[in-house]
Amino acid sequence: MFEWFSQTTDLSGLERMRSEFGAMLDNGRHCFDLAANCLLGGSDKEVIREDLFSTDKEINHAERQIRRELIVHSTVHGAARFPACLVLMSIVKDAERIGDYAKNLFDLVDEGGPMKEDAFRQDLIVVKDRISALLGSTRQAFEEQTGDQPREVMKEAAALEDHCDAQVAALVGGSGDSGQSAMAALAYRYMKRVASHCSNVATSIVMPVD
Repeated sequence: MFEWFSQTTDLSGLERMRSEFGAMLDNGRHCFDLAANCLLGGSDKEVIREDLFSTDKEINHAERQIRRELIVHSTVHGAARFPACLVLMSIVKDAERIGDYAKNLFDLVDEGGPMKEDAFRQDLIVVKDRISALLGSTRQAFEEQTGDQPREVMKEAAALEDHCDAQVAALVGGSGDSGQSAMAALAYRYMKRVASHCSNVATSIVMPVD
């Protein structure tokens, strides 16, 4: 979908957009790791708070910058690049939402403290590690734009989404500490959404715009 990144002679604006989007994904992964490790590992929330929220502000700034540049670029270059510009306009929102879901995970720490030890916490640690790796793979897939990696990202994201749904169903139908169960269910939902946004980015590389 994004062959125009490498085929055009007008590289300055496009390379800047590409670099800014890559930085959004890197920062999203950083925010996710900070928040998830705080929720599941018990990191001091006050130690990471400023880093998390300042990094999310960088993500938001990059989103606004890319959207402005895309409007200018599509106006100058016309219909030939409009479909790809439209897709990139969409996926910068996916990258921005990753930071938002990281903040949602951090909110769980603010509201209920780190998760207590149980089977769901142990499983969430595994899910967290898989999603962090998925974020890295998504970044690489967008950077390289070739090979099977975008489809591998989509496959792994789908598996994570199904697993998170199954765990939420188990939590809703189970018994035990209601506060802990609610926290775990929300954590699974937020992590599922991060995986979904990774899939959206990967899908944009290999699928037609429609």
